[in-house]
Amino acid sequence: MIPIHPRSKLRGILGRCGMNKVYVIGIGPGTADCLLPIAQREIEASDCLIGGKRALRLFHHLHKEEVLLEGNFEKVIPYLLKGRERKKITLLVSGDPGLCSFLGTISRFLKREEYVVIPGISAVQIAFAKIGEGWEDATIISLHGRKMDDLAERVSASSKIFLFTDQNFPPERIAVHLLERGVENRRAVVMENLTYPNERILATDLNHLRGMEGFGLCVMIIKKERE
Repeated sequence: MIPIHPRSKLRGILGRCGMNKVYVIGIGPGTADCLLPIAQREIEASDCLIGGKRALRLFHHLHKEEVLLEGNFEKVIPYLLKGRERKKITLLVSGDPGLCSFLGTISRFLKREEYVVIPGISAVQIAFAKIGEGWEDATIISLHGRKMDDLAERVSASSKIFLFTDQNFPPERIAVHLLERGVENRRAVVMENLTYPNERILATDLNHLRGMEGFGLCVMIIKKERE
């Protein structure tokens, strides 16, 4: 069985006919202030919400059926395919669905007409807004569950890098990795808990960053000095 949060309440199970579309909704960085109105409306109209702990916590007050995604992805897919016969299911993803999310996986299991995508504000947008710069020329890299095999090469080839860090690759380890592989010292902006009350933004460089520690899961911008 898929674990359902104890505060969940089944809604809309009876009386539905036909097959519902699955909604894949970006909830932004994780605070209600950054949630798009259309996303809020569709979430409120849903019977079941699937997502990580932080995403589900944001909507506990709606008393929806909740399915925890973390550690259950292989079980969630068949649950989603079967459950949409009788209820409206929404998959909550952090940031924007089109950027480092489960959208690619969903598209392999559902036909295009069987799901709806609603965009969200991504951490990329928030991060570059914080430093007052555009990101059309940035290279975006996610280290979530990945190795850093070609990271130094990609950083060397770009003047502006955005990184989704991983708990196994915190900012200080990334700095050490790059400097040991010949990447020249560059500016680094580390952003932790974006948009939350405990948001922390540190502007430094790789040389100084390698001696720091204590970061939670965060994002980084690495860029060359202006000439």
